[in-house]
Amino acid sequence: MVGVNIMANKTKEDKYRFFYPPEFEKMIDYLNKNGKFTASFMINTGCRIMEARGFIDTPIFDNERKNITLIKTKVRARLKEKSPRARTIPVSKTFFYQLKKDIVNHRILSTNAFNIALRKASMEAGIRNYEQFSSHNIRKTSATWLLSLGVDGFKLAKHLGHTPNELARDYATNDIFNHNDKQIMRSILKDLPERIDIRAR
Repeated sequence: MVGVNIMANKTKEDKYRFFYPPEFEKMIDYLNKNGKFTASFMINTGCRIMEARGFIDTPIFDNERKNITLIKTKVRARLKEKSPRARTIPVSKTFFYQLKKDIVNHRILSTNAFNIALRKASMEAGIRNYEQFSSHNIRKTSATWLLSLGVDGFKLAKHLGHTPNELARDYATNDIFNHNDKQIMRSILKDLPERIDIRAR
């Protein structure tokens, strides 16, 4: 019956749940090559999976500033957008160079394939409520970690393609991480928090 739960299209009952850093480290070990690539892209950018897939289709690297441009983004109806707007975001220098290398022989999984892989990996890692996880939980995790590491909420909202009100409603979380958690976050995100905060908007 476990396989049925993993395969099913689940309602996002737990969409506000994020990974604690040790959970994320355990979970990613159980993913295959493309699953790892997908999870790594999302945690290091905070983007939606369809934005990640759009980037792989049309990769735009700013070699000077170490930014990437997401062409396929979500239309923000509340801001009366008629069509998606490209979003240029900073990434850590380490991830920037790794991405340029990995993009040649890796791919971003489809939403359904990644959700299945994520639930299976989370189950094998012993993470609670694994059957309710989806790619959105990686985006939630990225935002939560960045807020915890002191990134300005207004700048983070722009980074994610949100309004500040949406960030406060959907992503803001009390700082419940300990010193070890934050060390793991920084080992994964590298200099991304500083790059978001100092970037001229």
